[in-house]
Amino acid sequence: MDVSVTIVNWNRAALLAECLRSVFATPRTLAYEVIVVDNASTDDSVAMVRERFPDVRLIANAGNPGFGRAQNQAIAVARGRYVLMLNNDATLEPGTMPALVRLMDDHPRAGASSCPDHAQVALGTATSGAFRTFPSLGRTVVENVWAVVRPPRTWDIRWLTAPVHRWIGDELPASGVVDVAWLVGALLVVRRDVMTQIGGFDEGFFLFDEDADLCRRIRASGWSILFTTATAFSHRGGASSALRDDLEKVRGDSRAHYFRKHAGRWTTALFRVQHFVLRRCLLGWRRRLTRSREAEALRRVA
Repeated sequence: MDVSVTIVNWNRAALLAECLRSVFATPRTLAYEVIVVDNASTDDSVAMVRERFPDVRLIANAGNPGFGRAQNQAIAVARGRYVLMLNNDATLEPGTMPALVRLMDDHPRAGASSCPDHAQVALGTATSGAFRTFPSLGRTVVENVWAVVRPPRTWDIRWLTAPVHRWIGDELPASGVVDVAWLVGALLVVRRDVMTQIGGFDEGFFLFDEDADLCRRIRASGWSILFTTATAFSHRGGASSALRDDLEKVRGDSRAHYFRKHAGRWTTALFRVQHFVLRRCLLGWRRRLTRSREAEALRRVA
């Protein structure tokens, strides 16, 4: 078996169906299997997979143990040489999986790899999913300020974001293969033997930052992390997390866990303060104001 595609799902049946259709559009020149772990969805996700995608190996959890633990469940039963972890709101192109397998085969010391997310890069709202440096307190403050003041996602703001990415050192070449620090877990190919070697995901992360931590441990074990522009995928971003009422608390707890592991208690304490002020207070206020304005607009229409 070449590849085990592992997908964690929570309450996004329609997006999961779109994701699975894209995976099965991959030519069978590769031997691959698909494993879906459902974290106690209350929609028809489980029934949809059973009815429409009978070839999928489905693990239906009775509760929601978090993203990393669910991925570990899938990896424990995976048979592929490589594990391709894919978000339920992401879609592959037909050549994505073969291109990433060729990359890994051509670079035997590569522990993990990924490719650009064209859907978000085109809007200028995110990097292509690869970073040259690991999360730091300074960068986190900048990201959180941006979360508070950012314009609508439909705006083309590359004139602003491109210089920022150059400043923080995350600008990547337009083509080629690059050795990077870490990759966003929306699409991440990892050698199964490497996952066994490092013990899989740290299940202390419920959601967010488990990908940065995973890549950091992969690199610490002597493997490289590669990013290639030879192929691409699309990622909506935040589809399942947007359903949570405690999103900012979960995000803060995960980044605090990351800093405790890799930066110490003082950095963690400083992070907690700025996160509370910027994201839980100011960003929360902005979101409440937006919802209030939307509700008022609907009342006027009615």
